[in-house]
Amino acid sequence: MLIGIAIPVIFIVVVFFSSRGASTSIRSARMFLKRNSWPGEIHQSRIESWQQTNTRYGNNYFFDIYFYLDDMQKLHAAKALIEPGQIHLLRKGLPISVKIGKKDRIAVMQIG
Repeated sequence: MLIGIAIPVIFIVVVFFSSRGASTSIRSARMFLKRNSWPGEIHQSRIESWQQTNTRYGNNYFFDIYFYLDDMQKLHAAKALIEPGQIHLLRKGLPISVKIGKKDRIAVMQIG
C-alpha cells in the first residue's frame, strides 16, 4: 500500500521539477510576443549564433539569437519567432534589429 501511494507522489514531483526549466523559455516567448507594447530602444547588430528552442507559437519556432551590442564585450541573447521555411536563411553576420527595454527585456524586432 505504501508503494501505491509513493510512486504517484514521486511521479508528480519529478514532472513538476522537470517542467520548471521550460518556464524561463515560456516567459521569454511571452515577452517577445508583447515586444511592441513595452518601451525600449532599438539597436542594430549582427547575428553571432542561434539555437532553436522547444517552444513553438503556432507552426513557428522560437530561437535564441546571440549577438554583440556596441560594447562588443558581452554576448547577448534574445528571442525571435521564425517560420520553418525561413530557418535555412539564418546565418552568421545577418543584420538584426533588437529592442532593449527595462527589467532585462530584450527581443529581436527584425532579421535581415
